[in-house]
Amino acid sequence: MEVVQRSEANPAPPAPSSRGRRFVTNVIWTWAGVIAALASGLIISPFLIRALGPEAYGVWTLSFGLVDYYWFFDFGFRSATVKYVAHYTATGELRKVGEVISTSLLYASAIAAFVLAGVSLMAHRIVHFVHVAPGFEHPFVIVIYLITVSWAVGVVFGLSVDCLEAVQRFDLTSRVTVIATASRVVGQGIVLYFGYGLIALAAVTVASQLLGFALNFLSFRRVFKDIPISFRLGSRATLRQLNSFGIHSFLATVSTQLQNQTAPFLIGHFLSAAFAGFYAAPMRLIQYTADFVGRIGIVTNSNAAELSAKGDLPALRRLAVHTNRYCLAIFMPLAILLWTYGDQFLALWMGSKAAPHSAPVLPILLGGYVLGVIGQFSSAMLLMGMGKPQLYARGMFVEFALGLALLCAIVPRNGIAGAAWVTAALMVANRGLYLSYVVSQTIGMSYVAYLNQVYTRPLVSAIPAFLISMALKNTLLPGHGLFQLATALAVAALANYSIVLFTCAEPDHRGAIFSEIARRWRTVC
Repeated sequence: MEVVQRSEANPAPPAPSSRGRRFVTNVIWTWAGVIAALASGLIISPFLIRALGPEAYGVWTLSFGLVDYYWFFDFGFRSATVKYVAHYTATGELRKVGEVISTSLLYASAIAAFVLAGVSLMAHRIVHFVHVAPGFEHPFVIVIYLITVSWAVGVVFGLSVDCLEAVQRFDLTSRVTVIATASRVVGQGIVLYFGYGLIALAAVTVASQLLGFALNFLSFRRVFKDIPISFRLGSRATLRQLNSFGIHSFLATVSTQLQNQTAPFLIGHFLSAAFAGFYAAPMRLIQYTADFVGRIGIVTNSNAAELSAKGDLPALRRLAVHTNRYCLAIFMPLAILLWTYGDQFLALWMGSKAAPHSAPVLPILLGGYVLGVIGQFSSAMLLMGMGKPQLYARGMFVEFALGLALLCAIVPRNGIAGAAWVTAALMVANRGLYLSYVVSQTIGMSYVAYLNQVYTRPLVSAIPAFLISMALKNTLLPGHGLFQLATALAVAALANYSIVLFTCAEPDHRGAIFSEIARRWRTVC
């Protein structure tokens, strides 16, 4: 509620300890939503794979993968909205906040109408691009229609989430995430239990998304109740301002989405929808777990915009190093589990028939994600918040272009394993090494020093946990069943976090974590 009560004067920057506590608190709140999403993904995905079967699950994967292509029409306006709402809130220019939101709302409404019309004309042609098994063409079209309607509503009402995150109200958005996720899991579980097909599954999924949009909008109206918002406040000047920033983030976003979805679609084109599902399953598993740390990156965006508006370069350096280091340190127990117990986990998650096809892909993609994506999870958001995403955007486009060419050559010969090697190698080269260089130069820091401060401590600290996990797999916990896998994860997490808490966490952040845990414990008791 603070955002609508500040004076027009620039607010005084918070003390470093206060900023550290606020950062940790926001991350903890976002993790509540991530835990719900992660749990739902791990729980419902095995039922989806087994209940639908390889062909239907491949159709399901391709249908929802199509949504990522719709974001091409966003042109970076969502990231620009977060940037400028955070910026003008930090400088106390509340009328400018209203102009930014109003202009973004006007643009989002136009794009939603355009995409709805386009998909209505093109849906049947999309079906013929991939090899969909006979009998699944009609459900494919209906599912595409349903998720398109949901996307169109979400692109408009999703601005509520962008604005709430811009003013760091992650407590509100995370609560809605938990509610919407729970409703989706329950609905999908009922549909699968009674044996309904793809169309009913898509309907309950879309209904849960619409519930989330509505709840986030109500939170938005409470927080921004004193901000004037109207289509009449939208202006060409603000549109040009948003576009000048958004065009670069648009290039980065489009390239990322193309990179993520090109492999499954080319696999579906050259091989079959079933093999697209075999490739997508381990990718989704990694993305589910990666989202657990990705929320730190979201917190980074609004923090970077605020610090950039105030010209606090030393704080930006600390933000760049600490958030990326924390992302890597927090993710390592999950990576260790998937590296040591990947085959057993996939067999339990996907079933014994589908798992052998996906098992070779998992460690390849996981290595690329750890070094290329997780280790620099916050860097893209940092550059977005600072308003300097140009070099990052160009790097993502080059990654996509190289990936497209290599995948077209390799997938027909080497299948999904070849696609995984291409994807992983490009992740490390671009999002790991090149992006690290861009960030280090932007914040005025040595490239070698930046890499050392981000990667060395988390990777070295994970070695004992990895050795323990390997020993357990060969002795007490071979990975037979969910209980053994959960125990292995708990042991790896305990071994790793007991070290990284002291090797990776800054003293004020460590104190904030202990204080927050103690406060919540007292509240519960």
